Amino acid sequence: MIEDFVAFDFETASGKNPCSLGMVEYKNGKKYREFYELINPEVAYFNPFAVQIHGIRYEDVQHEKNFAERWEEMSSFIEGKTLVAHNAKFDNSVLLYSLQRYGIELPQFNSFCTLQRARKLVRLPSYKLSSLANFFEVPQFHHHNALEDAFVCGELFLKLNRLEQELQLQQEHGVEFPSSYLDWIAEKQGQNVQIRRKALASFSQLFGGLRFVISGNFQNFSRTEMQKIITQNGGRVTGSVSGLTNYLVCGTEPGQAKLGKARSTGTRVLSENDFLKILRVL
Repeated sequence: MIEDFVAFDFETASGKNPCSLGMVEYKNGKKYREFYELINPEVAYFNPFAVQIHGIRYEDVQHEKNFAERWEEMSSFIEGKTLVAHNAKFDNSVLLYSLQRYGIELPQFNSFCTLQRARKLVRLPSYKLSSLANFFEVPQFHHHNALEDAFVCGELFLKLNRLEQELQLQQEHGVEFPSSYLDWIAEKQGQNVQIRRKALASFSQLFGGLRFVISGNFQNFSRTEMQKIITQNGGRVTGSVSGLTNYLVCGTEPGQAKLGKARSTGTRVLSENDFLKILRVL
């Protein structure tokens, strides 16, 4: 069971431009340290709907440090860590977009999503973070505060891990294997909940929402294997580079037309080693 990880949450001004970041690091299943800062997104437009949710306005962050200026403070929570977010597809996309925007080298990290894990383990009327916090009895006082949401996400991850572990024990020892935790979950059946007993594999959203193009020849993967890795981690592989492409992964002898298009559209070009670093296999 994963007990060392960092739960994190971005709030954004608009699109993928962050205006605050909260992170809570856990060691041995216990809260170890935390990080919270406002971030100057360096954009003039703040989506009114986003402002209504988190309450952060342009005036609140115009004199704050931008993502690149905050990176030294943030990096120790991210580099080499297991990152956990609720709807990690979004938060990972904000992180990777910001790294790309400021030309910061991609750090190594693993990624897990409490939204996807909850959907696989229990059937509930709602999978919003606040709804799951209420169901699993995680105290929450300031929803949509990045630090508070990161803490709730971390506590939820621990509870989901325990649920997964108990289900695995029952599968190994039989359905009569005693579990006070599963009994506690079962008592909530009146809340229209059903434990999903057949979906226990971990689910990664490391590349959630990101578009990739693959070009050239690779030493460690076939192109089919690389495409499978990307899609299994929530990404999408397309055949040609466009303004929507996030990364062009290049092996030896990549297509020059694709390279040229990547440069003209500002698409980040990754070498095979860069790609391996993201997967933490180097």
